[in-house]
Amino acid sequence: MTLLERMDRLVYATRIDRVIFMKAPPRSFRWTPLFVLAALIAGYALMAKTTGLPDRGFLIGFLLFYGALVTAPFLRILGPIAPRPLDERELIVKARAYAISGAVLASFAMFGCFYMASAGVPWLWYPNATLDWLNLGFGFQAGGMLLPTWIASWLQPRLDQDE
Repeated sequence: MTLLERMDRLVYATRIDRVIFMKAPPRSFRWTPLFVLAALIAGYALMAKTTGLPDRGFLIGFLLFYGALVTAPFLRILGPIAPRPLDERELIVKARAYAISGAVLASFAMFGCFYMASAGVPWLWYPNATLDWLNLGFGFQAGGMLLPTWIASWLQPRLDQDE
């Protein structure tokens, strides 16, 4: 057996072929994106509060944040608005989900701009290090992937009611 045949068998044994070839049927993730968003926020908070040398809290935050960041595209691909041919109802749900999530993300960005303008207030936190700003950008990117999936999952009827 050649190396390519072994690699091919590994792909089918691990079921990665369902993701790569879009064989998996779309799923309605109603609560999973919320848990991933919570892990993203908690991980960012644990990493951002660390000053000086990284400690155990920083490492836990790092694992939570970047684990959620890696999970977000998979939820988007396997979710109800997966990149595949959609029918009319699914296109309407996709458009509404992206519109609502865009409004939510824009609202958070506007709130962040006003919050950062008040950075001189002593009891308010703001990102100091370059890594905090970089992670904040990654967090918005993951939120842009998770929010449409979460909203579309709630806009779709349940699979047992969809029949």
